Amino acid sequence: MRAAWLVALRELRADARQPDGVATAVTFVGALVLVESLVVGPQVAREATVAPALYWVALLFAAIVVTTRSFDRELADDALEAVLALPGGRDALYAGKLLALAVALAVVGAIGGILQVALLDLSVALAGHALIAVLLGTIALPAVVILDVALTLRLRARAALVPILAVPVLVPQLVAGTNALGLALTGDATASLAWSGLLLAIALVYAVLGLTIAGTAIE
Repeated sequence: MRAAWLVALRELRADARQPDGVATAVTFVGALVLVESLVVGPQVAREATVAPALYWVALLFAAIVVTTRSFDRELADDALEAVLALPGGRDALYAGKLLALAVALAVVGAIGGILQVALLDLSVALAGHALIAVLLGTIALPAVVILDVALTLRLRARAALVPILAVPVLVPQLVAGTNALGLALTGDATASLAWSGLLLAIALVYAVLGLTIAGTAIE
């Protein structure tokens, strides 16, 4: 865990010095939400069953952008091999990136949510429940995306393969996140918390599975 915290702190410091990855993800989320709302129409995009789905799809691809940028930075300065050479380096690399990218994605998700509310003029009945759903959902996304980026790290077709690998696995998380956020918009507190509990369970399962096979995947 100490090595994982060191990796996470190093990631966060790198993001602070070079915030282009987070800035790109925020811009991507805002642009994608706007384009999606124009495609389906403003009235449809404001519906409680549609707006959360548009949000989570945008956030999923933003997670891919941030994670890919993180690994590209490792490859550019040959830092990946140095981390892997440490005792327990593979597990520490995965866990550290999971912690750091969850923080970065929480920032992206918060800004993206504010942009969506402003762009679509959404009314949020239960802001606290919506925040819980977003936070729990952003924990589950990096666990899968990091693993898929690691699997395709040295492949030229990585940009196409990562979404193909990640989206089917993340369908339960996207469904739970959409329902939790949608019910928070409409004011159903009990059902929103129930779906948020499922989000937490999914995040824990993904994290444990990721830690179990991360060493082999990174190797």
